[in-house]
Amino acid sequence: MKIPAMLFGAVAAAALLAACGGGGAPALPTTAPPVGGAGNPAVSSSARPAAVGDTFAFSGSSQESDVYTYPVGSPFPSTATAAKISENVVVTASSDPLGSGGTDFHSTTTTVGTTATRTATGDSYYSTVSAGSGTNFVLNAQQSVDDSMNTYAWTYTTPQILDVLPESAGATWTNSPAGTYNETDADGATIARTTNADGSYNETDTFRTGGVPSMNFLVNPDGSGAWTFNYYGNPYLITYSAPSAGSITVSILNPTPSPSPGATGTPAPNPPLVIATPSAWFSPSPKLYQESDTVSTGVSFPASCSVPSTFGTSGDSIAQAVTKIDPIFGLDEVTTTTTYTAQGFGPVCVAMNDVQTYYYDYLNDTAGAANIAAYVGTPQLTKTYVQTLTLQSSGTSIQSDARSTKSAAPAPISTALYAADRTSFRMHIARERAQARTAFAKMLVRIVPTLLPGGNR
Repeated sequence: MKIPAMLFGAVAAAALLAACGGGGAPALPTTAPPVGGAGNPAVSSSARPAAVGDTFAFSGSSQESDVYTYPVGSPFPSTATAAKISENVVVTASSDPLGSGGTDFHSTTTTVGTTATRTATGDSYYSTVSAGSGTNFVLNAQQSVDDSMNTYAWTYTTPQILDVLPESAGATWTNSPAGTYNETDADGATIARTTNADGSYNETDTFRTGGVPSMNFLVNPDGSGAWTFNYYGNPYLITYSAPSAGSITVSILNPTPSPSPGATGTPAPNPPLVIATPSAWFSPSPKLYQESDTVSTGVSFPASCSVPSTFGTSGDSIAQAVTKIDPIFGLDEVTTTTTYTAQGFGPVCVAMNDVQTYYYDYLNDTAGAANIAAYVGTPQLTKTYVQTLTLQSSGTSIQSDARSTKSAAPAPISTALYAADRTSFRMHIARERAQARTAFAKMLVRIVPTLLPGGNR
């Protein structure tokens, strides 16, 4: 299932992040201030995640690999690519145009790969919210623009908790995926997706040119779904059953033919045409979205982070694990994120790993495949993307008048790394999903004329 360049504009491999700005601020302190005491509470009482004018610099790298495991042999070799990432973030006074509120961390990212250099900019909106005896650090919304002028925006029904302050060993929480995603590409194509708390969703895609002006994807909580599309003015519907007796049934609506001129009576309705029965690759009554977040203390920073000595050698970690199932795309995705925090400085390194396993071959490039997609139900392609970002002492500065009001566990700069890492990684995943959607459209244009050749069958 060779997934080509994104039909609606590729996103930088590490997409978005970090911006410039903030000259004149004092250098980052090299010693963490004491926790507690007058004028320096253990948890900041400020409603702002950081002060306007604070700036942060990051560097890191990414690696991506594609491994094909077609059961009948793959025409494609496995691939592996690497890139270097440099990012800057500045805290601004800009208001949130998405309506969710919060402090704006404006970001700019440069990703240098083996064949191209890409840039992207974005905004992440954060807030601190009182919770019991502590404070939740939350993400309200994100937006971004890549260097092809494709735009992306995420909003959340309930803000996403990224950290619970002060951090304590064994603390856990989870987030709901409920929210919206909107994309507008430079060629006029759009994506509008609404996700529910259980991971089910409804998405509508539109295209400015070609024989498929629009497509709709509906995924139900039980793992069933429907793909509706318009092909040169004719509506089509492909349905996906929930897993049953070890298999999934994929069917296409077989339209009832119109009566011939002068004919009497109405033709009997055609039953849906079963086009594939792949092995069930997820369990009945599935959890389409699962997440866990756990804090550990006294953790040594891994060598792969290359954390500057300014920030010490150990601290706390926040481990997040997210699993997603998309029954229509045939996609099982597992994302793990480990955030390492240093006393007095907050997050100094974030390591992320995303593994996407595709069980359907929508490009129909499997050797010996029929005219329809290869709905096999076993792994066809595994895409792995790994990214590590580290806060740099050089190029990072915070306003001195804001420093005294901030927590030492963690300090205000903690938020910036979230802005850099989360936006970048999320943009890469959005690109991958859009590429899969492109494969959908190409497969669709190729096979529709062969699916329902004339009337009852």
